Amino acid sequence: MNLFISQRGLSLIELMIGILLGSLLLLGVLQIFQSNSDTLRMQNGFSRVQESGRFAVDMLSKEIRQADFWGCAENKNIENLSASADKFYSSIGGDDIGVAGQDNVATNTKVENIAVIEGTDVLTLSGAEDACAGEGRMLNGTDKGDIVVSDSCPIKNNDIVIVSNCKSGSVFTVTSTTETAGHKKLNYPAGIVFKEEYGVDSKILTPYEKVFFIASGAQNTNSLNTNSLFMRDEAGNVQELVPGIDDMQVSYGVDTNGNGIVNQWQTANDVISMAEVTAIKIELLVSSDSVAGVDKQTITRLDGSKKEYDDGLLRKLYVATVKVRNRGSM
Repeated sequence: MNLFISQRGLSLIELMIGILLGSLLLLGVLQIFQSNSDTLRMQNGFSRVQESGRFAVDMLSKEIRQADFWGCAENKNIENLSASADKFYSSIGGDDIGVAGQDNVATNTKVENIAVIEGTDVLTLSGAEDACAGEGRMLNGTDKGDIVVSDSCPIKNNDIVIVSNCKSGSVFTVTSTTETAGHKKLNYPAGIVFKEEYGVDSKILTPYEKVFFIASGAQNTNSLNTNSLFMRDEAGNVQELVPGIDDMQVSYGVDTNGNGIVNQWQTANDVISMAEVTAIKIELLVSSDSVAGVDKQTITRLDGSKKEYDDGLLRKLYVATVKVRNRGSM
C-alpha cells in the first residue's frame, strides 16, 4: 500500500520543459530535412540546366557546321530545274542562302503560327544532306541523262533533290520512279537537260531549311510553363526540341576581306551580306524545369547587360562559337 502512495506524476513545469526540449529536437530535425530538400532541388535543377544546355549547344553547333553544304560543286554552279515556286528552292545556288537570321524579334512575330518570344533571335540554316540516308547510292545510267540510284534509296515521287558532282549540280523534282532489280531510275519533267552526266561519281542530296527559334513550351511535369527551343523544317513541320531554353541570342562573324578570318561580330540586322558570314556565336540562357530554391539570380550577358530573376528557377548562360565549315578558307 505504501508503494502506491509514494508514486507521483510529472509537475506542470516538468511537462512544459519536456515539451520544449522535444520541440527543439523536432525543429532541428525539420531544419535538417529542409536543408536536404533544398540541396536536392538545387542539384536536380543544376543537372537539368546542364543537360539541356549541353544538348542544345551540341545540336546547334552541328547544324551550323553543316550549313551551306550543297555537294562539292560551288553554289554558283548549281542550277535550279525544279518547277517549285517556293522561295527556298528557287534560291538554292545563290549567295543569299545557307545562313540567315532575325535579331530581337518584335511582338507577334510568328513561325508557322507559333509566337516567337519577344526579344529573342531567330536562326535559319539551310544546306543539303544525303538523300539516301546511307541506304543507297548513285549508279551509272544506261542512257544519257539517266539519274539512277540503288533501289534501297528512299527517294519517292515529288521529292525535290540535288544531283551534284564537283563540277556542277542541278535541282529537280522527281515526278516518278522506275524500279528494276537493284536499280531505281528517278524520272523528271520532260525538257530538262542537265549540264553533266551524273553517275557513280556524283551524289544525290536532299535540300533542307531549318529555322530555330524560342517559343513557349508545353507545360512540364512540375506544372511550369517555360520557354523551349523549337525548329521548323522546309515542309513547315514544327517540333519542340529542348525545353528550358529561355532566350537565344545570335552573333554573326563576318569576313569582309575574304581571308577566312572573322573581322567583325554583328547582329542579323547589321550584317550587310550573309554570304560573308563564316562563323556564328550562339548564346543560350537555360533555366531549370522546377523551382530550385534560388532567391535571386543576376545573369550578365555577353553585351554587358544584366537581368535579375527572382522566380526561384536556376539559370545558366551557355556560349559557343562555331565555324561554318563550308565557308571561308580556314
